[in-house]
Amino acid sequence: MRPVVNMTVDSSKFDAAMKAYLLQTSRDLHKAVNSRFFYLMVRLFVLVPPKSPGQERRRISDYLGTPLGNINRKSKKTGKRIGKSRLLRRVHLIAQSKEAKAGRRGLYGEEMKAAASALMRKAIASVGYLRSGVVKIIRIYNKGFTQFQSPKWKPLSKPAGYKAPKKTNAALVSLANQYGLPEENVAVHKGTKARGIQATPGFNPTASVVMTAGVADNQYNRVAMIYNQAMQKAMDDELAELTNHMTEAMLQNGKVLEDNGIAIK
Repeated sequence: MRPVVNMTVDSSKFDAAMKAYLLQTSRDLHKAVNSRFFYLMVRLFVLVPPKSPGQERRRISDYLGTPLGNINRKSKKTGKRIGKSRLLRRVHLIAQSKEAKAGRRGLYGEEMKAAASALMRKAIASVGYLRSGVVKIIRIYNKGFTQFQSPKWKPLSKPAGYKAPKKTNAALVSLANQYGLPEENVAVHKGTKARGIQATPGFNPTASVVMTAGVADNQYNRVAMIYNQAMQKAMDDELAELTNHMTEAMLQNGKVLEDNGIAIK
C-alpha cells in the first residue's frame, strides 16, 4: 500500500494572486491565509468525485445485487422453478471467488449470506473515500466543519440533553450550488488521515497539510490523477475568485477617491 499521493499542480498564478491579495487585504495576514486555504480545501472537497455519492451507492448496490444464472432453473428436490429471488447475485460470486483465491473452502448458507452482506456494506461505504481525507484537512482549519445537514424534526418541548443540529457550512452550500452538485454526504473513513498547521502571526505566515490514505499499488496512478485534476481545478477557480475580489476592491477604492475629488485616469 502506498500511503501518500503527491499532488502536482501549477500554482504559479494562484501564488502570485495570493501575494497581491495579501498586500491589499485589511485582515491580519495569518487570518487571511487560513481563510483562503479553508476555501480552497472546501472547493477541493466539492470537486473530488463522485459528483453524487447517493447515485454512486445505488449504482454499486444494483451492480452487486444483479441476479445471475438461469431464472427457469428447477429445484432438484421439488421440481419447481427456483425463481429470481433465490438466484445467486453477483455479490455472492465475488465473495466465493475471494474465498477461492485465499485457498479456503467454499461458502454456503449463513456463511455465504454473512460474507455477501459484509462485501456489499464495504463496497457501498467506500463511496466518497477520496473525499474523506479532505474533510479531515478542512477540520484542521475549521474544527466545527460539518457536511450537509438534512432537516430534522424539532420537538415542541426540548427534552433534557437536546442539542440542536449543527448548520451546514455556508461555504460548502455555496460551492455545491456553484458547481450544480447535490447536497450529499460521505462517510469519514479511518483509512484516511490528515495533519497540518495553521498560519500564525508573523512576517511570512504559511499554512500546510499532509494527507495520507491507504491506496493499493494498482490504483495509485488513478487516484493521483483524480486528486491532481481536482486540485488544479480548485486552484484555478479560487484564482478567479481572488481576482474578482481584488477587482471589486480596486473599483470601490477608485469610487472613494473620485467622490473626494481625486480624478482617476
